[in-house]
Amino acid sequence: MTGRKRAIRICLSGALGRMGRELARLVGEAQDLELVSALERGDHAELGREIAPGLRVTAGLDEALGPADVLLDFSLPEAVLAHARAAAAASMPVVTGTTGLDEASLRRLRECAERVPVVWSANMSRSVHLLRALVRHAARELGSEDFDAEILEAHHRHKLDAPSGTARELAEAIAAERGGEAVFGRAGLRKRGEVGLASLRGGDLAGEHRVCFLGAGEQIEIVHRATTREHFCRGALDAVRFVAAPGRAPGLYSSEDVFGAVGGRR
Repeated sequence: MTGRKRAIRICLSGALGRMGRELARLVGEAQDLELVSALERGDHAELGREIAPGLRVTAGLDEALGPADVLLDFSLPEAVLAHARAAAAASMPVVTGTTGLDEASLRRLRECAERVPVVWSANMSRSVHLLRALVRHAARELGSEDFDAEILEAHHRHKLDAPSGTARELAEAIAAERGGEAVFGRAGLRKRGEVGLASLRGGDLAGEHRVCFLGAGEQIEIVHRATTREHFCRGALDAVRFVAAPGRAPGLYSSEDVFGAVGGRR
């Protein structure tokens, strides 16, 4: 008789943030996942809180990693690299959606990915994965001679980075198709070929990305609007399943790798 397959055991970092709380809820509902530890910074006011039955949030990295199969990290940029290095040293795969990482940080994340599979993505929503593909297609079809491209994104007042990581990815995708340059915080006249980015911050907006192709006498807008964080979290849990798959090779993977592997499944 075949026994039930063991659940993937998750260490959740950034457990008391908005994403962390939603992830903990969804892991609790999943049959193939188990939250075995929850990690947060040492000065957090709610450290020690019970985030799941019998599971309290700790600041001890080694303690949190010990029982886990995968590190799922939505902590701060200054913390995620230390967590990823510790996980890699323990031969533990990593999934992170932390944004605001500079080039030096991404280089160190790639070094971790030489040892274990790592998924990093600024946005793990399946529909944003489709948005990227639509934007790349539009950038190819609507040449820069006839259509200018601009991006406006809006998020809640507590978001740390501006522009958002997703907006940067979209702008870089357009620039790569057209050979232009992504520009944030423009002052003065718009230059031909630029992809401009602007950010709004306020209230409790989960997130909106508006990609505008502006021609003479006509405009096309492609918009993704998030009203909750659940779809980001479901994508992150698909990424956990992806890195935990038997035989997954070390490497730095994106959400495109994840969704390409799981296809249309939700």
